Amino acid sequence: MNADAKKRYKDIEFPFTCPVTNRTFQSAQGLSCYVTKTLKVNHEKYYNDYINHRDSSCFFCGNKGMFISISKGYRNLCGDPICVKKSFSSHTVEGFMYRNMCSREDAEKLYENENKRQLEERTKTQDKLRKEDPLWDKKRSRNCIEFWIEKGLNKDQAEIEVKTVMMEIHDKTSKKLKENPERYADKYPTKVEYYISRGYSEEYARNKISEIQNRFSLKSCIEKYGDVDGNRIFKERQQRWQSTLEKNGNLKGGYSKISQKLFYDILKSYTKTDDILNVYFWTKNKEYFLKNDEFIFLYDYSDLNRMKIIEYNGDQYHANPKIYSSLEMPHPYNKSKEYTAEKIWSRDNVKNELAKSKGFDVLVIWDSEYKKNPQQVLEKCIKFIHE
Repeated sequence: MNADAKKRYKDIEFPFTCPVTNRTFQSAQGLSCYVTKTLKVNHEKYYNDYINHRDSSCFFCGNKGMFISISKGYRNLCGDPICVKKSFSSHTVEGFMYRNMCSREDAEKLYENENKRQLEERTKTQDKLRKEDPLWDKKRSRNCIEFWIEKGLNKDQAEIEVKTVMMEIHDKTSKKLKENPERYADKYPTKVEYYISRGYSEEYARNKISEIQNRFSLKSCIEKYGDVDGNRIFKERQQRWQSTLEKNGNLKGGYSKISQKLFYDILKSYTKTDDILNVYFWTKNKEYFLKNDEFIFLYDYSDLNRMKIIEYNGDQYHANPKIYSSLEMPHPYNKSKEYTAEKIWSRDNVKNELAKSKGFDVLVIWDSEYKKNPQQVLEKCIKFIHE
């Protein structure tokens, strides 16, 4: 800040006597007309030569300010947009400096006091609103049902919007963690940094991670129960999802987060609440399933009213034929020599034919297809569901 630029615009004192002709003027308008028409001199030059009654430097940078008029002289701001922005920024230290023509130290105190005052006022107002409406906070949050009901949606539509928002938040968080694995390593109990950040030694961290990773394995089962019982218990654990499904259909199946976002977007195209109740996918009300003599199949998106099924296939898990040849083994977990892409296609074909035999129409969406053009795929799915 330029310490000399203390005063705002100030008129010269009238009556004013012109040093050139000794003529006296009672107003700024008269003097301006005289300089223009009689002396025929540039106003800024006349001011610099004969008046120059106040500091002409910029309040912030010290450069020459912008000329205003003969009576006022120069503005205490230059033409730099940065300085001009500082002058009218209402809630900044620089703004307080300019409005009060004070030092930075004094402005910081004023700024702090104003912040406290505004916080107290907001707190009083918000406490009053919360007292009048206990749901006030929820009505202001996009991840609460009350927010969407306040906007005119019914409860079922509001639940869809909330889940969509939560999926978006999850996707953004997941992306941030994946793009910065080293920065967020202390967030995962399977990372050494997680324990070190909490004051444990590296040796303790590695032992703890090893313990977690081997908490339930074939080896741990054999060590605990013996060779025969250990193998039996481990096998039962791995197959438990099938027995659970046969009882109540409540299988913990695999699904991709991105597929759930697509499905919630599809739900927004429904107009009747009853229709939504008969739509099944994992994060809504679990997946619909069918079974034949050999397999139990879970379907990604099932509309029982319209008898439509959408299968969202991961390119690697389902061996996208545009990417993999028939003899390749792309599945990330099943590396059996018999589990080729052709075998995967055969199994998926059985699954889709089973659904068709029960009266369903089936649409297959590939993960790469959706990621390449989400809007186009969404429109394709909506058309398939409602046609």
